[in-house]
Amino acid sequence: MKSYSTYLFDVGGTLIKFDETRRAAAYAERAAQVGVSVPSAKVLAVLEALDQEIPERSRHVPLSLLSPTEQRAFWTDFWAEGFRQLGLQETDAVRFADELLDSVNGGNFQAVFDDVVPALDGLCARGKQLGVISNFSENCESLLSSLGLAKYFDFFIVSGILGIEKPDSRIFQAAIEASGKDVLELVYVGDSIFHDIEGARAVGMDAILVDRANRYAKLDVMRVRDLRELMDAANGKDDSG
Repeated sequence: MKSYSTYLFDVGGTLIKFDETRRAAAYAERAAQVGVSVPSAKVLAVLEALDQEIPERSRHVPLSLLSPTEQRAFWTDFWAEGFRQLGLQETDAVRFADELLDSVNGGNFQAVFDDVVPALDGLCARGKQLGVISNFSENCESLLSSLGLAKYFDFFIVSGILGIEKPDSRIFQAAIEASGKDVLELVYVGDSIFHDIEGARAVGMDAILVDRANRYAKLDVMRVRDLRELMDAANGKDDSG
């Protein structure tokens, strides 16, 4: 894995995730309200498995380009699915999903992966330019700011602002222009093969798959299981896996 002058990052599933410990507690609490008792370990397993489905569920849904009502319907159904799998009736599942979405307004259950800040600190210390390319609503930068991450990035290319979603080549071209660098100096880091890896490759940009769960060990692609591995590449070490 070679070193690059500019590292571009996806957001959801790459930099941030749902805080499933807190979310599981909220699910268990609401399930108990309708007489469904589930062990916390089971709730956590259900929610973590659902998280793995997000890239595929959104593969053919231009989520950040939908109307607020349509976006809300997508996430309500997604959050309700967790309650359904725990054995709740449909009416309760949807009601509780609505409650959780209202209470957090899309933000309070967000958390930063443990490897993110050390990796970003390390890349910045090595003089790397950092940017974001994300299929996200207009509040992407403000959300990252609230999580202490926005300060690391030189620019933000956000689908909800541009009106273009990955893997559309135009969103990657916008990032190339914003960087002021040749595409060969850029690499995109993301967790979705379809949106991130294939999208970047289509414009001649290198891409690195974030595979923390080691789900794609046999895939022929540059891959890291921990973002801190990017610092080894930035130092000229070839530790790709």
